[in-house]
Amino acid sequence: MMRLALTVLLALSLGAPAQASSDATTLDYALAAGVDSLDPHWAYDAASLFVIDQVYETLIDFKGESLDAFEPRIATVVPSLANGFLSKDGLTYAFPLRSGVTFHDGTPMTPEDVKYSLLRFLLLDRDGGPSNLLLTALLGVRHSGDLPPDHIFDLAEKAVSVEGGALVLRLKKPFAPLLGILANFAHVASKATVSANGGWDGRKETWLKHRNPAKEASALYARMNGTGPFQLEAWSRSSGKITLVRNDRYWRSPAALTHVNLTTVKDSRERRRRLAAGEVDVAVVERRYLDQFEGLSGVTITDGLPALESQNAILFNFNVETKNNEWLGIGKLGDGTPPDFFADADVRKAFAFSFDYDTFIKEGYRSKAVQAHGPIPAVLFGYNPRQRAWSFSPYQAEAAFKRAKGGAVWSRGFSLSMAYTEGNSERRIACRLLKSGVEQLNAKFHVDCRALPESKLLAELRARRLPAFVYRWILDYPDPHNAVEPYLHSRGYFASMLGYNNPRADSMIERAASEIDPAKRKALYYELQALAIYDAPAIFTADSYNIVARRTKIQGWQYHPIQPYGTLYEVIKIP
Repeated sequence: MMRLALTVLLALSLGAPAQASSDATTLDYALAAGVDSLDPHWAYDAASLFVIDQVYETLIDFKGESLDAFEPRIATVVPSLANGFLSKDGLTYAFPLRSGVTFHDGTPMTPEDVKYSLLRFLLLDRDGGPSNLLLTALLGVRHSGDLPPDHIFDLAEKAVSVEGGALVLRLKKPFAPLLGILANFAHVASKATVSANGGWDGRKETWLKHRNPAKEASALYARMNGTGPFQLEAWSRSSGKITLVRNDRYWRSPAALTHVNLTTVKDSRERRRRLAAGEVDVAVVERRYLDQFEGLSGVTITDGLPALESQNAILFNFNVETKNNEWLGIGKLGDGTPPDFFADADVRKAFAFSFDYDTFIKEGYRSKAVQAHGPIPAVLFGYNPRQRAWSFSPYQAEAAFKRAKGGAVWSRGFSLSMAYTEGNSERRIACRLLKSGVEQLNAKFHVDCRALPESKLLAELRARRLPAFVYRWILDYPDPHNAVEPYLHSRGYFASMLGYNNPRADSMIERAASEIDPAKRKALYYELQALAIYDAPAIFTADSYNIVARRTKIQGWQYHPIQPYGTLYEVIKIP
């Protein structure tokens, strides 16, 4: 997934308490990134989804810290073969719906609201948004524009229906990750609220004009009406502050907290100051700034928590756009880089041998990481712990460079410009280490590391102009499909823009996603993990961890790798 989000590290402090922090029913939380949108079917960044998860609910949720066990929310049952709500062929899921649930405005939630919410999630389909996660599973397309509008709507109506008080989903073919997606997306919203505020009214005749709306034009951009334990009181876009209040009509039982104040504080030093002064209870802390927060009195730091991302991979472009592209230099070996430079497997392998993995983990992660063995995080099903990874070997790097392009790379040299995200020290270190490892091999080899704002880096990526860059992939749901598909499938997020196309990889990814036998799925992902290393479409550098630090008066804090900002319903604040 391409959420523009940080892997979050949570810190809570025992500084001299301010009035808000001494109130046992109020939680003050400092976020590092601003909320982008409150629309549950438009938002795709971590900060927005964190707020949405407190206000809206999905059909099911993750059970505790498990990555593959679920519990009901709006549904009363998690479909399985054992309980009969999942068909034996894996194509039909039935979710009996909970009765007696009300929205925050006091209106009852109906089965029609649930169906409408799934359809809206599918059909809103804004550029770069999350709709494709379910479009692929339910309709067999990646985008709603892949087929004529009437056909897309008819497919959606057939795939999502209400029968006998249950929401029924009918798939084109089995899709093993489905429950993990439904536990994190397609939150249930009020159809009446959306329609009353100029949004889609649910009719076939009107859906197309609501597809791909501008952010602020979406009906729920700045308003919320969910069924969850908290409801929106205010959102000040100018100050970056959101206030949530308790939903006293919540169908489970009311939360212990009555008020939650969420404030965007981008500067890590200011977040630390507020923690130390007792002005906030919770603050986001990135690992690269952890030393600023260590040693605060009364803080217990828990490290080693699983992170669901492919961290700081070095990606290669197989077919760079050449028109007016200064990234290529002269576009030839010598004082530039050919557009197909990384299409040569020996070039990619030479770069993989040139990277000092141990030093990167020591300097970039303070040794709180292990070398990655491909795109699948170590905590996920389908990860093979015995898979060998690339090693730092100047001798083997030199041999690969001498083979590349019939020896021309070694004899003529190259000048490569690489990009990394401005302000990200780990990615700067990764680029520096690769530069050092490559340039020491041959005086004709030159690597230039360029820092770009994230928005500019992504724009250059979409334009296919970057020869190589350092970035990462944060998983949308805890399944290996979402780890391998972006890198290895020809229509995956990175592969489609970087020109990687391996029909064998495509076939295995598609088979693994539709395979319902866990043993067969695992075998396919083991093979894909090996292929990711052998084919080297990217250098997979590190597999790191998240941190949770909490003050002793905060209890009930729930950590889940897919929801690293935490969930607030269970939180209890001791006076």
